[in-house]
Amino acid sequence: MRPRVLIVDAGRLGDEPARLDAARSHHLVRVLRLRPGDTLECFDGRGARFEARLEHADPRGCTVRIGTHLPSDTESVLRIALLQCVSSSERMDWTIEKAVELGVREIHPLLSAHSPQRLDGERAKRRHAHWQRLVEAACMQCGRDLLPRVHEVRPLESRLAQGTRPEDTTPLMLLPGAADTLVDVALAGDRTIELLVGPESGFAEREVRHASDAGFRPVRLGPRTLRTETAGIAAIAAIQVLAGDFRR
Repeated sequence: MRPRVLIVDAGRLGDEPARLDAARSHHLVRVLRLRPGDTLECFDGRGARFEARLEHADPRGCTVRIGTHLPSDTESVLRIALLQCVSSSERMDWTIEKAVELGVREIHPLLSAHSPQRLDGERAKRRHAHWQRLVEAACMQCGRDLLPRVHEVRPLESRLAQGTRPEDTTPLMLLPGAADTLVDVALAGDRTIELLVGPESGFAEREVRHASDAGFRPVRLGPRTLRTETAGIAAIAAIQVLAGDFRR
């Protein structure tokens, strides 16, 4: 697999080479050790992939010549939105990275009653920017050309009060001891799945009630209680097997 780099609006450059910022340039030159003339792939974050060649190798600002449009088929037939209650830094980072690798389209970081972190103001902005960088790196690693959207941090209760959703949406809430499993849910077809996952200490009772009132169907993942960073990822993988990637 050739090295990959994100270049926004790559398809609109025409005959002009693309100039990369310092962070991406440093990665190509210092980390990957690419030299002028080396080939790579670039993607625009909206689903397009291109062949490219490194023209000028400078860790402060490379230039890349965009070439042929390449076929790309890395997206799931399902549109999975992960509604993840914020966990501790390393666990949240791991969850976001693996969710991108497994094909989610959107990530909603939510603050619940039992979330271990209180993110607001500048701290929330810094974490959001950090998560966006993780998403880009994960796409570079796993070969996706569509950048999943990371929404701004918001309270869980605010997200639950959002209102109506499209008819082709299946809202699910992971809840130990729930009566149903993922096998009991009709997941087939071109659908949006909203997957709500609690923090380390689980949901507060009122949050479970509000989520149920908002249409989220409680489902369990077998007889064991999983950690928050395991539960969401395991559920996404299971959903993809049941109705997503492995159904094509």
